[in-house]
Amino acid sequence: MNALTTFDPRPAVPPAVGRVNGHIPAVLAADEPRSANTAAAAELDADLAKTVKRTSYMRQLFYVVVLLVALAGQVSGAVAALGIPLIWAIPAVGALELGGIVVLANADVRRRLGEKANASRILSAAIAAFAVAFNWMAHDNKLLAGFFAAMSALGYLVWLMHTENQRRDRLRAKGQLPPVTPAYELIGHWLRHPWQTLRAKNLAKANPDLGLYPSIAAAQAEKRREVRTAAIAKVLHRKIRAAVDPTTADIAVAVYDLDEIAVRLADGADYDGLTALIGAALTPDRLAAEQPPRKVQADVGTPLRDVLAIDGQIDSAIDSGADTDIANLSAPEPTAPSTARRLAHRQAHRQNRRQVRTATRRQVSAVDTDSGTDTDIDSQTDRKTDSGTDSSTANNTDSGTDRKPARKTATGTARRGGKAKHSPSAIANAAALRERYGNRLPAADNTIRTDMKWSHDRVRAARTAHHAKADINTDSTGA
Repeated sequence: MNALTTFDPRPAVPPAVGRVNGHIPAVLAADEPRSANTAAAAELDADLAKTVKRTSYMRQLFYVVVLLVALAGQVSGAVAALGIPLIWAIPAVGALELGGIVVLANADVRRRLGEKANASRILSAAIAAFAVAFNWMAHDNKLLAGFFAAMSALGYLVWLMHTENQRRDRLRAKGQLPPVTPAYELIGHWLRHPWQTLRAKNLAKANPDLGLYPSIAAAQAEKRREVRTAAIAKVLHRKIRAAVDPTTADIAVAVYDLDEIAVRLADGADYDGLTALIGAALTPDRLAAEQPPRKVQADVGTPLRDVLAIDGQIDSAIDSGADTDIANLSAPEPTAPSTARRLAHRQAHRQNRRQVRTATRRQVSAVDTDSGTDTDIDSQTDRKTDSGTDSSTANNTDSGTDRKPARKTATGTARRGGKAKHSPSAIANAAALRERYGNRLPAADNTIRTDMKWSHDRVRAARTAHHAKADINTDSTGA
């Protein structure tokens, strides 16, 4: 059983000064004198060599004991189950027990030569599995059978782990396997800064000289460099593209060393001037003189806003039925912050819509009263207002029934004798439209609704009064 030999995982070339097996120990991460680092590295190297040799002896002894126990189970099972003489059973089951190890050693040699050796590895595993199965089936006492089978499996697995450890050490010594990275903290590094820790781990793989915290510092510096390079490339590309074509700008950004530009920018930076510029803005006198800008409120007293405000007062006056001098109405004083004003505007909009409907009904009722007819104005006006369509109904005169007057239309007018009579709210709204758009209104009602924040019925009524120039006639009549 001299197959197990001591293997030193350190590379053939002596490690660099201050390194153990190609890595900087944790105790050498601090800034210490060169002599102290060298002495500590030499001590750790010597201790590592002793540990590797001692572990190799322990492993060999353990494997010999496991192999003897497994062979005892194999021999006793072969004699009891197969009836083979003891002198022949020992070499037979010995070949079975060691067959998996021999084939696995051959596969390890082929893998050192660069081959995968899949066939040898599969055959080795099959032989070991058969040895374990034979130990289990050859004994009637299943507790004893399980013990011998477990020892056979344990011996093969110990050998397999030792072979794989040797292979990884060889690959790492040749630079074909990444070095062992520092042990980063779970909460402080992985959970709080996962991407930064992953970047630090990759940097530690590429440069084994980086320890735990130097690799994190290198990751932070690399991230800052990426952000700085991206900003410089963006500005450089924009400046060059302003002078030449975009393709030339792309070539220039790809050719120029952006890190060198960053270095020269840092060397030529005027830190004194920048500090003075920022300090001048933070002087107490200037901070005390500067007040936060106040929000400028819109002038609610403009003629357009006055017309809109008076429109609501006219509707309220019509709704109450009181005698009100429309000429003496005035706009309310501007109040309230912007949020309260928006809420008040929405509420006034809904209230004004109801008032327009009520005022129109009363106008139509007044027309019907003057004509001496009796109609159900409320029910029919509600239906016409909700549907938003213009209609006028009349019964057949030949039937001898009374002729019903025209109903209220969606435009907010009542027709009698072919002449349209506009409500005061429609006239006020028409004046507002004329002040905003002049004599030519937008073709789409949605444009007026968006600009004026009016309902569909209100826009139609105002448009009709505008086309009829009811607001101009009213002004000229009043004059």
